[in-house]
Amino acid sequence: MKKRRSSRVIEAKVALCYIRQSITRDENDTGSPERQRANITTVCEKNGWLPEWYEDAEGHRSGRDIKNRPGWLALSSRIEDADVVALVANDLARLHRKGWRVGDMIEHLEHNGVALVLAAPGREVDTSTPQGKMFIQFTAMLDEYYAEDISQRAKDSVAYRKSLGMHVGQPLYGTIKDKGYLVPSPEGAWLMPDGQYQAGSQDECPHPQAVWKSYYEGARLILEYYAQGNIGLERISYRMNDEGFPFRGRRNTPRPMTENDIRRVVSGWPKYGGIVTFERSRDRRAYEENDIEGIVFDEERAVFPIELLRRVAEVRNQRSVKPLDGGKPSKAKFYPLSQIMYCAHCEALVNRYGDNGYRTTLTGTHLNGNPKYRHKPGVKCGCRSRSVPTQVVEEDFSRLIDLLFVNPDMLEVMSVLSLKFNQAFREDNVDPDQEKQANIALCKRRIAAAVTLYGDGMIDRDEYVRRKEKNEREMAHWQAKTTETEKVALELSMSLEAIETVQKLWHISDDEDRQGMVRNLFSYIVYDLDAQRITDFRLKPWADRFLILRGALYEQDLKGESDVVNRTASERGLPHTRFELVF
Repeated sequence: MKKRRSSRVIEAKVALCYIRQSITRDENDTGSPERQRANITTVCEKNGWLPEWYEDAEGHRSGRDIKNRPGWLALSSRIEDADVVALVANDLARLHRKGWRVGDMIEHLEHNGVALVLAAPGREVDTSTPQGKMFIQFTAMLDEYYAEDISQRAKDSVAYRKSLGMHVGQPLYGTIKDKGYLVPSPEGAWLMPDGQYQAGSQDECPHPQAVWKSYYEGARLILEYYAQGNIGLERISYRMNDEGFPFRGRRNTPRPMTENDIRRVVSGWPKYGGIVTFERSRDRRAYEENDIEGIVFDEERAVFPIELLRRVAEVRNQRSVKPLDGGKPSKAKFYPLSQIMYCAHCEALVNRYGDNGYRTTLTGTHLNGNPKYRHKPGVKCGCRSRSVPTQVVEEDFSRLIDLLFVNPDMLEVMSVLSLKFNQAFREDNVDPDQEKQANIALCKRRIAAAVTLYGDGMIDRDEYVRRKEKNEREMAHWQAKTTETEKVALELSMSLEAIETVQKLWHISDDEDRQGMVRNLFSYIVYDLDAQRITDFRLKPWADRFLILRGALYEQDLKGESDVVNRTASERGLPHTRFELVF
């Protein structure tokens, strides 16, 4: 078995818990993930494991592939870590619906000494035995056949509907489906006086000063602006936001427009003209559409004037350039903080309106040959700077890691502080470790009492066996339960090792490795582009305790205060701490 590399010996107690739902249709379609989480939680509590959750349950998350499952990809990067003891899923089909992928996964888990546990009742399997491996492979074959059969049926249905000229999938912005065909949409949203959008009906005005913004009218304006030929996609998105037109999200919730939204509308010109396409809009090459005048639109099914759509097609064709290398993708550059770093001004809008649709991530880009972190194009949030050099942001992050690090000798002090915090917030004021020992002792006394009663003839053998087995099961449950002291020590040790790893390797690792280290430790980072500083952050849930206690140590050292950590403590219902972030 492969020997894991670790800077210190750590008891494996973390269970990587995976949840997947193939298709989430709306906000109410969450029954399956909740059921999976409940089953997995039961297994982790029974074995005394610390659950670390990974989830793919939004949109379309097929088990036949892994590229559309960021949760699974993040989980896979953790399997080789020394603190991982098991991979837990509700059933095998949640992990993969490909037989060869299941085989590779079993090999990888065995190579790293990680157990595979299926949480659904009746799905228990032991992969350490030949029979268990055979059962897993047989189940994987059935899952793969089922997925393939469903796929073939869906493709046949799509081909049939397209042969009738029907639109397949989500209707385009500004349209709805009527018996399978696109028609102008009567939907829209109200622009409230405070600048926020509110979904509703045009007949029911929620405020005297609210203004109705039609999705259909918004789509028409986008096409008209683009057809002028002198306005880019990003500028159109700014103009549409200035005029107050929202975009309809996937769940029919209005939100501000982005550059990608404008691109979706413009590239959908054939479908707006009643043309059925057998390829995705993103896969069509605008420079290959040379005979624009010869395109035959379906005038009966078109939702916008044919001449407007033809002009849009001409402008797209004129603006597109055929790549000299045939469109061969260039080597990808990794940006360590990309997609995990949020704009501080957009976060302020999220807090103001209580709508996560205002949240935007900063992504990496090369502007004039200089690598930078850039704000999402087409979104106005109040920030003046739209990008910051990567060196400035990553040096700021490095200082944050230095501030989070503590001497390993202080772990014992932090453990004591954590136990005091927990004890202060327990309503019953009972020490969990003492509770565990007391229940084990009680079970032993019950067994001894049953022996006495059986020996005195007060109960028969069947009753004696029943009482003995019941108390042995309860005693085994309490013995397997991780004590509060052990749990705290493990969490703090894991957190310190993760922070220490990032601190030591940040300046010598390549960008891909640094990206993995950041995403393993942080849930998100909030960055102010104007002030060029980190304003907020959150560690992974398993490291939350470390952050609060790290602040408590700074309080003892009297090294200043920080609203950042105090706010973090308040969100988690923990005492405020004093912690200074000096950048």
